[in-house]
Amino acid sequence: MAKAKFFIEGMTCSACSSGIERSLLRKDSITEAKINLISKVASIKYDKTKISLNEIFALIKKLGYTPTLHENDDVRNTPIATLLKTRQFGALDKRLFPPKIRLSISLILTCFVLYLSMLPMMFSQILIAPFDMPSINLFSQLCASLIVMHMGRNFYIKGFKGLFSKTPTMDTLIAISTSAALIYSLYSMWGYFIAGIPTHHFYFESICVILCFVLLGKTIEHKAKNNANEAIKALLARNEKQALIIDSDNNQKSIPIDQIQVDDCIKILPHSYIPVDGVLISGEGGVDESMLSGEVLPVFKKPNDKVFAGSLNTSQSFIIKATTTSAHSTLSAIIALIQEATNSKTQISRLADRVSAIFVPSVIGIALIAGIIWGIFKDFTFGFEIFISVLVISCPCALGLATPMAIMLGNTLANKQGIFLKKSSILEITRNVTSIVFDKTGTLTKAELHIQKIQSLSNVSENEILSLCAGIEQGSEHLIAKAILKQAKDSHIEPKVCQNFKSLVGYGIQATYNGEDYVVGSKELFSQNLEVLQNNQALLHIYVAKKRGDLYEILGVIFLEDSIKDSAFSLIPKLKNNLITPYILSGDNQFNTARIAQALGIEQFRANAKPKDKFHFIQDLKAKGNVVMMVGDGINDVGALEASDASLSFSNASDVSEKTADIVIFNHDLNRIDYILRLSKAVVKNIKENLFWAFCYNIICIPLACGALYGFGILLNPMVAAFAMSLSSVSVVLNAQRLRKFR
Repeated sequence: MAKAKFFIEGMTCSACSSGIERSLLRKDSITEAKINLISKVASIKYDKTKISLNEIFALIKKLGYTPTLHENDDVRNTPIATLLKTRQFGALDKRLFPPKIRLSISLILTCFVLYLSMLPMMFSQILIAPFDMPSINLFSQLCASLIVMHMGRNFYIKGFKGLFSKTPTMDTLIAISTSAALIYSLYSMWGYFIAGIPTHHFYFESICVILCFVLLGKTIEHKAKNNANEAIKALLARNEKQALIIDSDNNQKSIPIDQIQVDDCIKILPHSYIPVDGVLISGEGGVDESMLSGEVLPVFKKPNDKVFAGSLNTSQSFIIKATTTSAHSTLSAIIALIQEATNSKTQISRLADRVSAIFVPSVIGIALIAGIIWGIFKDFTFGFEIFISVLVISCPCALGLATPMAIMLGNTLANKQGIFLKKSSILEITRNVTSIVFDKTGTLTKAELHIQKIQSLSNVSENEILSLCAGIEQGSEHLIAKAILKQAKDSHIEPKVCQNFKSLVGYGIQATYNGEDYVVGSKELFSQNLEVLQNNQALLHIYVAKKRGDLYEILGVIFLEDSIKDSAFSLIPKLKNNLITPYILSGDNQFNTARIAQALGIEQFRANAKPKDKFHFIQDLKAKGNVVMMVGDGINDVGALEASDASLSFSNASDVSEKTADIVIFNHDLNRIDYILRLSKAVVKNIKENLFWAFCYNIICIPLACGALYGFGILLNPMVAAFAMSLSSVSVVLNAQRLRKFR
């Protein structure tokens, strides 16, 4: 199966996006179609032996929408002619009539039509010549209405295409109602001027007001949608186009960043963004990494420090050596992460999509029935107005905007704090979390260990033990390995050159030195009685041993110590106050795990836990009805992370794309966990508010438009209906914007 991502222009409501999805999935050759209304990104899986991307684009164009390739896709997969066809008219159209110009022209002409049609009913002698002549007046209204309809022609193009393809949308409702009003007005003009039939039923002002209000609402929605995508825009703004390369002769030249290769030397000028991940090799200075961590203060960088794509050099020039290409940089990985979350759908949004799928056809049916009934029992003109009002007041836009607007804003707020979600649905889960299980080392404790002492249990010296351990742990990213390698470096001890590395997951690591196998691991790996450690239970400890067949000769032991993060002391009380039970699940020994748990006030913990133990512990919690979040970032935690309902990891920027967790946080502040829990509740609450008002609006207004309260003198005419419809969408947008005030 092939995958493709591309943009789809022209969608206005969830009926549009869900209609395209349904049309695509009718093809046996397309197995998956996900379309996001706000970001306009479509993600599909298809069998390229049965259907091509060009054919998929043609199908979408038949529905009245414009597909264009996503920037990250290879343009060679689609002929340039196809791209030109999809962009040429749209680009020219936007240059000639941008949205603001269309709205302005529509507003001016609508006021003109209202002056010609409505004001004479309230004020006599208000019309100036020659508009006081009926023929000129009506033909002026007709011309102005046609121009306004032209400004909103996309409603007709997409609306009727959707109707003919059996995927009607909000545009279909607008197109049918205003077209019917135009046809009836033309018929009335014919009767008035040709047949001599006196009539006062012209709907030019209704056509103009309806389209003007809808265009106004769409303009506000469009601006809000663009603002909701600000996280992606901010990151893309950090993506430099050119880089200053330094060659072997120390010459400088500017090249596009997509030509940067690993090990290239790049000069980073002051106040410019770093184009790829790398290591600083010359110079020093402050780097703004707020796009990763959410921290606004620059981080001071010196030689051998890592730097990441998208970070801003805030001070002086320095030189880095590239460790990635631009396509595989941290910035690219984060953008992909945000897009993945944006394009995913929540359970609530799927509900809105299902409702939208039947909403528009149902509304058309209701409008026809109501119009016919009133036409029979009252008169045709009254029934016709009922028909138009029902079509115009119905608003699938509000339903479609309710979820994605809140999700996008929630994602943006999280991103600003250095929190990145892999899927939007995780927000629905995290708001219901009842238990949080923490790995201890590097999660509740600081992300570094220190060697407290080395004890030899053989004739091998302590320095030799450290050298051997450093050689075995060379290249490992584990906290214990980092502590050993740092101690060796600080003590000026060279690591032994080892070979045949083998990871003993949950226990340690094995390697060969001088033809013999050595192991660095926990005591569970060894069967010997290690009474020498009885007095050192409070410390982390690992053993160094030579393997002799199935037995081990213990050479020595390394004691390490860790310290609790300051943020852990503030997080745990917050969780308890919110009735969330914290647990510690650690591979460390009982004494040390108990010490950390007691200091933090965590009553429930488990020590000496292996990967399978962690996996089963999570499963047991879930079986008891708990909604479980696992917080960890080690290889040993992968099974537990996957088993949990929601998983969270604190990450180094370089391995963002490799994380199993649903939520990745780019700093080690544990209070970010409380932030995402509270944010998820705020986002889901906002979605429910939006959906409540959207459903209530339609439940109340559609019967009113049908004339349910006509006996009490309450009736919505088409112009009031158009205003109410636009107001409903705008109200949902404005309610979603309240999330910006979340702290």
